Amino acid sequence: MPANKTTRLGLLTDLHYDGGAQAMNRLYEAIAALNAGDVAGLLLMGDLANGNSESHAKRLLREVSALCDGFNGPVWYMPGNHDLDHLSKAQFYLALGHAGAPSRFHFELGGYGFICLDANFRPDGVAYDHGNFEWPSAAVPAEQLDWLRGRLAASLLPVVVVSHQRIDKACTHAVRNLAEVRELFSLAGKVKAVVQGHNHTDDLLQVDGVPCYTLSAHVDDAGPAVLELGAKGIRLLRDFRPAGTD
Repeated sequence: MPANKTTRLGLLTDLHYDGGAQAMNRLYEAIAALNAGDVAGLLLMGDLANGNSESHAKRLLREVSALCDGFNGPVWYMPGNHDLDHLSKAQFYLALGHAGAPSRFHFELGGYGFICLDANFRPDGVAYDHGNFEWPSAAVPAEQLDWLRGRLAASLLPVVVVSHQRIDKACTHAVRNLAEVRELFSLAGKVKAVVQGHNHTDDLLQVDGVPCYTLSAHVDDAGPAVLELGAKGIRLLRDFRPAGTD
């Protein structure tokens, strides 16, 4: 990547979309701002919809997907705990028009590898499914820890890890086994940033020299965030507005 070249990734978390006019307009305006701001990709980090039944949750997710189809670039979706109150992960992705998509995945953008974790599992390793969980008890299961270890080892690029739940400090909104997750980061030495949601508040912690950004909730009127990825590092822009707007 040329020294002066940057790539932008848009981030939205905790939409808690309810189908109302306010929620629809908020998401429409976020997509419009990202399109106007030369943003190359969009990652939605979980808790997309607040459904009250299986059919209602599916309808809301279809509406979210339709609005996000207006983005001028690739869109990736991560599930959050609220998305699984009335659905399975397979149903979540089917409703979004991404049938068969994995709930934990990786992609490359702007000279960085992105590893998107799925911590929507109970501590006993059972996946969240139709509300079979208590949300403060989230964990990254052993199989996914092995996957994460392999992805970190295989990456030839610096890495950004994304999680719906917090993995920077022990709290109600964090995964129970965050020490195991962070040990893998330390051993790999490739993780340059962590981005997370779920807590509905802006926060920044440095853990073992790695900046861990917690993004506030879109439902609480937080604008989209943007990661600027360049040869000199990563910069997070909160409440992003394209140049030339107030």
